[in-house]
Amino acid sequence: MIKSSFGVGKNTEDVGLCVDEAVKNFKDPKIIFFFAGENNFTEIARLMSEKFPETICMGCSAYRIWNADGADKNVLKAVAIEDGVTCSAGVIEKADNFALEYADGIEKCAKEIGETENTICVEFTSPYVRSEEYALMALNSVLLRDDIPIIGGTAANSVSDKEGSEEAYVSLNGEVYTEGCVYALIHNINGRIILRRENIYEPLTGRHHTVTKANSITRTVMTYDEKPAVSVYAEELNVMPEDIDKYFFHFPMGRREGDDFYVTAIQGEGSHGSLKHHARVYEGTDMMVMKEGDFRQINDRTLEEVKSKIPNPSLVILFHCVARTVLFEEKNYLDEYCGKIARALPNFIGFSCMGEQMGTNNFNHTMMLAVFE
Repeated sequence: MIKSSFGVGKNTEDVGLCVDEAVKNFKDPKIIFFFAGENNFTEIARLMSEKFPETICMGCSAYRIWNADGADKNVLKAVAIEDGVTCSAGVIEKADNFALEYADGIEKCAKEIGETENTICVEFTSPYVRSEEYALMALNSVLLRDDIPIIGGTAANSVSDKEGSEEAYVSLNGEVYTEGCVYALIHNINGRIILRRENIYEPLTGRHHTVTKANSITRTVMTYDEKPAVSVYAEELNVMPEDIDKYFFHFPMGRREGDDFYVTAIQGEGSHGSLKHHARVYEGTDMMVMKEGDFRQINDRTLEEVKSKIPNPSLVILFHCVARTVLFEEKNYLDEYCGKIARALPNFIGFSCMGEQMGTNNFNHTMMLAVFE
């Protein structure tokens, strides 16, 4: 069983006291995960590493920071895993361009762990530089050989994507990165680890549209079915093309994967009738306009499924999209939802992220759980 300790620092006026408050119960941790707002993040990362120089200290800025007490802004929340795991960590410093050059470091971390069963890779990636797919490519170039799954999230900030700030960070052992990906391989010595992804969206009309022209690097779709992407999207919603920006948030795009969907957020309208996205969309992909489903029922079902597999998890790490978080705020549901998680999975910590990554996929509007037996 994993032994872990949780801590919260609320003294945002004094960063030193904030860190002291959050880590006061930590004893000889093997790895610390921490989440905070963008303000003072660099100082928090430095102080955390100085206090635990022999410990892997991995952090991420976030829109909301989650634990059993609630989903809060601009606080410091951390978990120290003190026993029951072996772990190793590394960084891809230039994840937006040269990620594959860091494959040797990933290989070294995998060899340090030595175990592949009940082992996962947790990663945090910098936003706004389109680095998620590159980071996943580098990690999977090594980890896919041994079927080590990846779960992770993109850093965010406390003002949310709607307000346009691009200040967000990831960190490892006191160093802060704005174009990087930090990762940790964790092996659960005496138990399982399960990963769970939850999608709350369903097709709006059921009609498929094939991406016929796209720039995957800039995450832009020019045409569906040889027609401008804006026209196709407007037709699906039965609205005028000039009005579509009102619908981007509640009606993202999605692609079917088996019985489920991967959802891609629409960032905005591009030139010549194109649509820009927050994750890559490739030519030849069949896409559908999505709508919100009965998320309360879906949430309940997810928690029931997790509890049926691991009734009393030692630790749960939550990755929750900023878009979902904002949606639940708009519906006055966020506190109720956080309470549901706390009752079902009390030993949890997590953050609201700009994007979500699992396996080889980068997507949006999603919730994910890493659940440790």
